Amino acid sequence: MNRTKNRQLYFTRLLKIIIISIICLNLLLPFLLKATEQNLKEPQSGSLQVINQQQQRFTALSLKTDIDMAITGLTARVKVTQAFKNDRDQWVEGKYLFPLPDNAAVDHLTMKIGERLIVGEIKEKQQAKKIYQQAKIAGKKASLVEQHRPNLFTNSVANIGPYETIEITIEYQQDVLYDREAGFSIRFPMAITPRYQPKNIYRESFAVNQSFNKNLAGFSPGLTNSGFINQVGQIRTLFPSSDENQNIPPDNIASISIQLDAGFALQDLSSSSHTIHHQQKTESAYEINFAHQDVKADHDFILNWKPVPSMQPRAALFSEQKAGQNYLSMMIMPPSVEYQTDDEINREIIFVIDTSGSMGGDSIRQARKALEFGLSTLSAQDRFNVIQFNSSTSQLFQSARLANQSNMRMAQSYVRRLEANGGTEMFSAIQASLDGRLDHSTLRQVIFLTDGAISNEAQLFKLIEDRLGDSRLYTVGIGSAPNEFFMKKAARFGRGSFTFIKDIRQSSKKMEKLFDSISRPQLTHISIDWPDNIQSETWPEKIPDLYDGEPLWLKSKVSDFSGQVRIAGRLDDTLWQSDLSLDNPQQQLGVAALWAREKIAAIMNSAHHGAVNDQQKNQIINTALEHHLVSRFTSLVAVDKTPARIAEKLHQQKIAGHLPKGSRAKRAKSPSVPFARTSLDLDITARRSLILLLLSLFSLILYRRIG
Repeated sequence: MNRTKNRQLYFTRLLKIIIISIICLNLLLPFLLKATEQNLKEPQSGSLQVINQQQQRFTALSLKTDIDMAITGLTARVKVTQAFKNDRDQWVEGKYLFPLPDNAAVDHLTMKIGERLIVGEIKEKQQAKKIYQQAKIAGKKASLVEQHRPNLFTNSVANIGPYETIEITIEYQQDVLYDREAGFSIRFPMAITPRYQPKNIYRESFAVNQSFNKNLAGFSPGLTNSGFINQVGQIRTLFPSSDENQNIPPDNIASISIQLDAGFALQDLSSSSHTIHHQQKTESAYEINFAHQDVKADHDFILNWKPVPSMQPRAALFSEQKAGQNYLSMMIMPPSVEYQTDDEINREIIFVIDTSGSMGGDSIRQARKALEFGLSTLSAQDRFNVIQFNSSTSQLFQSARLANQSNMRMAQSYVRRLEANGGTEMFSAIQASLDGRLDHSTLRQVIFLTDGAISNEAQLFKLIEDRLGDSRLYTVGIGSAPNEFFMKKAARFGRGSFTFIKDIRQSSKKMEKLFDSISRPQLTHISIDWPDNIQSETWPEKIPDLYDGEPLWLKSKVSDFSGQVRIAGRLDDTLWQSDLSLDNPQQQLGVAALWAREKIAAIMNSAHHGAVNDQQKNQIINTALEHHLVSRFTSLVAVDKTPARIAEKLHQQKIAGHLPKGSRAKRAKSPSVPFARTSLDLDITARRSLILLLLSLFSLILYRRIG
């Protein structure tokens, strides 16, 4: 009897403890999570973060970013060196987030600390992580470079000694851009627009399918490796914060040195983003620097060069032999066909404009200007609508209307009143603009103006694919540092094209070119026919349609350099063919790396919205290891073999870089999230708090019954 009473007393007390714990957790959790969120702000572009175990913030100054480019023909070899200084008397570990072009093949890492130069090795991501962690614990200096998106990377640096200066050098290969009208260009990203996390979280993965319990929020274990950052902060460490009260270093500056060998005489050499100084060395070679030597690293650098009209290239072929294999990089520019028709084309054009907080300042003015020009191109028989989105989505008309004078006046007035504020809930805007129909009697085109400052790319790619129907989606990048990876891939899923508007002065010209391009017939049904004696592996496997003025780029691994390859396609009702000789192609370093980068990108694109299977993962790993490339599943790791820190405590620190030029990013506050959002991206809303409270009351009633 006594044993029964003791057991009942024990369970009664245990239940009482549980009730009190639930009530306390319910009351305190929002405040604790808010404090945690405030302390775990993300690093900005090219900035070193160090946080100690008590979440106290210290200062480490970013000294300088040096960019060295060697551009030869259609490719560029880029070396990025960032120097950081530990200005405290403590041993620290750092981490910084930096953007690179989405087509960059990152293949080299060196770490210089004092007199030591450490060269990175490519390893599978989990193995590289393990090597880095073991080195950190052992007191050895180490660095780890990881890819999080095709255009976003992080570098972790362990055991930086007191008052030491470190230099991290990343090298990569990339293709330059080419357009028949604009000529050649290259873009180097120097800032990251703060990404918005939607209030309804979509669990996405860019790795092998795993359960939620094994893989936090559907991300691969390697995606959010932070080492010293709390597990609850893993998702949010990927993207920069939009908090305006960040510790911005005053000297986050950059210098650039470019050696350009175009291979032909130039009509024009300029930058649409910065003031540059250039010195001509030969007829086709130039040395280029910033006019003021050092610039603030708050907006992307763009270099443009245009050949004299007689030297405008129609085709180019470069090759590389590596490890007994033959690689080719081919560029072919289809002819421009004069297109005239007496038939009136019925068009429905839907303009979608991003009016979220990240579009504040210059960006919203650029977007309004571009949209106003787009409206001016409409003819009376066109139908149109305007959709805006921030934390919510609204549209000018309930459905598309004719572009008559009355409706145009309403649209112009509507656009002039648009202001930037709130979150970037892009999902509902895409839903509203794409109806999924395949039977439109009109040519339906969606013009999407945004900075792409979102972090749920996979969810949006799936939505575009599911709802596109027979519409075409054209993305227009706005601002000084748009999310180019998202914009390009969204346009690819939408069977459209991507246009980048750097500043308001370009708005009319860029939009005029876009509308001229989409009014012309596309090059479709593109095929490639190799000689019978040639075995080839070409990427992309499925060649997308091309718009007027766009070149065709192909990367191939071939058994031999001989014969002719034939490229064919259709321009409206015209058959186009082009033959390119494979005999004695010009040798160029880096072609093999670009082929491997294209193969990895094609495999990731073919995966089910980022969730690759085992076979695809193995293909990516084997290709990346063979060509020494950073990928979703491989990382570069550099370790000094000699321990430097013996018994001293290792601290960790964090600072932020500059927000993109012209932006006035704000932390979006969703009306559905009255309490702090956790770093796990779990919404601690009033509803969930009420559930906890009801659970507490139920437990209390049960306790009284037992008692």
